[in-house]
Amino acid sequence: MLYELRLYDATPGNLPGVNDRFGNHVVGFFAKYGIGILGFWTEEIGTSNRLTFILSYEDMGDREEKWRKFSSDPDWHKVQAATEVNGPLSSQVVNTFMRLTPYSPEPKISSNIQELRVYDVVPGKLPALHDRFANHTSGFFKKYGMDVIGYWTDVIGTSNRLTYMLGYESLAEREKSWKAFAADPDWHKAVAESHRNGVLVRQSRNTILRPTSYSPR
Repeated sequence: MLYELRLYDATPGNLPGVNDRFGNHVVGFFAKYGIGILGFWTEEIGTSNRLTFILSYEDMGDREEKWRKFSSDPDWHKVQAATEVNGPLSSQVVNTFMRLTPYSPEPKISSNIQELRVYDVVPGKLPALHDRFANHTSGFFKKYGMDVIGYWTDVIGTSNRLTYMLGYESLAEREKSWKAFAADPDWHKAVAESHRNGVLVRQSRNTILRPTSYSPR
């Protein structure tokens, strides 16, 4: 299965228009052409005026065929023209193609808040990071009540990157879980062991996301 992470930066003041177009039109076109949807989110803590969503396909050929049909649909062009009569709704679109890691669960959204975390890994250290997540980190996440949604690596995008998503019932629960996780002595032992030959991650970033009203649950 191929996953596509897409980031739509709306032009100033136009995020409501983007959400309206996706909720009332684009979701229907995706369904029409068999494009899988994991979720749509706006950022609770992160970048304002941004819509984040993750789609799924069988493979790249499937993706290209479905997007070709979608992008050439005359009804879509009518919607696009009508919704952009006062100018474009987005200023930038960034996409990344990803595949699940062998230790990832099948992604599904059941929690109220999600967190997208991206780790840019020291060159050559991605296998060691996978080992730590598969054999240690995932277990600690579950121990402290975090919903592990999925782990991905880039197919077309950035090498040496791990992207993953966690879920929580609330921001308060997120803080409670991470505080307990960070204080666990066994977690610190696992990190120390994985860093015997140097640190694994050179940069990390996270975004707190809230599903849109039209996101599937």
